[in-house]
Amino acid sequence: MQAPQVESLRFDDTELHLVPELGGVIIGYSSRIGTDHHHWMRPVRLETVVEKGAIASSSYPLVPFSNRIAQGRFHYDGREITLPPDPLLPPHAIHGHGWRAAWEVSERSESTMLLRYRHRADDWPWAYEATQRCGLDAEGLWIEMTLKNLSEQPMPAGLGLHPHFPRTADVRLKAAVAQAHVADPCLLPIAKRDDHPAIAPLGSGGPLPEGLDLCFEGWDGSAEILWPAENRGLRVVAGPEFGHLVIFTPPDEDFFCVEPVSHCVNAVNLEGSEWGVTGLVHLAPGESVSASARFQPFYPKI
Repeated sequence: MQAPQVESLRFDDTELHLVPELGGVIIGYSSRIGTDHHHWMRPVRLETVVEKGAIASSSYPLVPFSNRIAQGRFHYDGREITLPPDPLLPPHAIHGHGWRAAWEVSERSESTMLLRYRHRADDWPWAYEATQRCGLDAEGLWIEMTLKNLSEQPMPAGLGLHPHFPRTADVRLKAAVAQAHVADPCLLPIAKRDDHPAIAPLGSGGPLPEGLDLCFEGWDGSAEILWPAENRGLRVVAGPEFGHLVIFTPPDEDFFCVEPVSHCVNAVNLEGSEWGVTGLVHLAPGESVSASARFQPFYPKI
């Protein structure tokens, strides 16, 4: 069987490598500074993503929803929707369809690319089109996502990005967030806390908190990752559509995740409840929603 095509973008000494066929994923984002090769997202081999899927990539898109839908079930617009459980996390549905689907290259240049995915109505009873426009410039990597409802009924919608970053012993993370979504053992949110013990260290840019798998709200759209021993850092700057932030710091792994997302976990089941604002978008037929984020390298002591 022919190996999936790797598409590469370049700007000066920075490169981005994507595999549209395997979920529209990134498998490398790096810069060469002199003799140093700095990986801004975890580098992965194509063979690894072929074997394990998008979950093993550097970053993958979340569309038309982020994270879990409890039991894969919800009611919407007078209908009961039942989604198939995700093989990795039964009985819940997770992260939508884009990360498990083939995307097509619609446009490209040396430093930019437009990827497109069309979904036909199935268990998710809405047709939609998703695009990712990715590019490199003097500030680093930028990604713009768009989701358009192609069906004749209103559709619940959300967008997100799931980047993985290299984890070192001294890595630090700074992100101003207002509340943490405390979760049950199935990682479904049950309460909001503005006194969660992770909030203050994140706000001050302290060492990476251990063992997190939490969604935060009240995020100002900016996060900063610092690798002090390597004298380098990365700023994540997201547009206002990405109003929530998921932080995943699994123990004993060489990566961690800082995920800009538009809505909270299980938003379709929390909408209209005492939970309050979920970030879920409701797209009328033909309507679109867009969101964007930048990943900007910097060197503190240079």
